[in-house]
Amino acid sequence: MSVQPEPLKEEDFDKFIVFDGSSPEDVSHARQLWSSLSLLPPQESRLVSADIHQRLPVSRPQRTAATSAAPRLAAPGPPDISALRQRQEERQRYVAMAEQRKEILALLRRQREQRIQKELLSVPFKPKTKLNREKVQPQKPSESEMDEELVRQLQ
Repeated sequence: MSVQPEPLKEEDFDKFIVFDGSSPEDVSHARQLWSSLSLLPPQESRLVSADIHQRLPVSRPQRTAATSAAPRLAAPGPPDISALRQRQEERQRYVAMAEQRKEILALLRRQREQRIQKELLSVPFKPKTKLNREKVQPQKPSESEMDEELVRQLQ
């Protein structure tokens, strides 16, 4: 059994609050502010945190004997012919789509093989490219050579 301290009264605040050198108006505003504030207990002492959302288990509606008996009676009967026909048509559509996919993949594989064969046939006839090929430009006489020539002519 824990003993909780009595809440402090407004008169008790006067013991702890000292406003030396302040105007009476400031003192009354400060007292009003401090008396309106209340400190919350530390996070560890709370049972439920505000930032953690806790979900309670959702209760499911319970089935009664009358509601669960009706579907059981309908299930053993013969399956609906239209539903069977619809399932069969759906299955045929999926089979057709699978066949079409196989044909497309086979066509793409064949085209790839043909392209590779053509590339292999043309390899000997392709011009060989040099990786570090530099362009040969006609050399122009540099300025220093021209200067040397001018000096020779002047002498």
